[in-house]
Amino acid sequence: MIDWLSRLFLFDEAQKLIDNYEKTNKPQLIMYMSLLSGARNNRNRHLSEKAYDRMKDLFPNEKQDLISGAVLVSNVYSSFGEHQLATNFRSSQIKELRTNVTKGLSWTQINDEIVQFTAHDNSHPQASEIDSEIGRMTSELIQHGYKFDSSWITREIKDGETIQSVLCGHSEKKAIALNFIQRPVPKLIQIAKNLRVCGDC
Repeated sequence: MIDWLSRLFLFDEAQKLIDNYEKTNKPQLIMYMSLLSGARNNRNRHLSEKAYDRMKDLFPNEKQDLISGAVLVSNVYSSFGEHQLATNFRSSQIKELRTNVTKGLSWTQINDEIVQFTAHDNSHPQASEIDSEIGRMTSELIQHGYKFDSSWITREIKDGETIQSVLCGHSEKKAIALNFIQRPVPKLIQIAKNLRVCGDC
């Protein structure tokens, strides 16, 4: 329910439900992660900071989950273009918690084989075909009104990069494109991730 309410940005209702639950039950980390995830999607800076601080108070030993939460908060800062603040916050939490950030991965199944991608991954034998397919997909989406959402870029754009090149390099898009270049194209395309799916993807 907390996840559902947070996805709809009904944060007051979500917080009331958490408060009522905790009157008679032990706090649950997943509730706060769901609230924090919704706050990130809504670019709600105040709520994301509040939820993360509460997580640190309630679950000080859940280091890996706290790092995931710190990444979400830093991504909120990045969504407003405050990349240096995001970098500093993430670095300080890594140092404080003594835990590294998990690398984002996407998986898909092609002909009974599991294929794994990271962001900007060019290691697949069909890498050039995958990139061409991402270009085709993007052109078609733009014709239907799609616009790149730069708020999902979580770092400074480097020289030679564009908003499009950064977002089109995401592992989710790589995995989808690999499916589309198969012949025949699979009737079912399934992408699994170890982290949250980028909102632009």
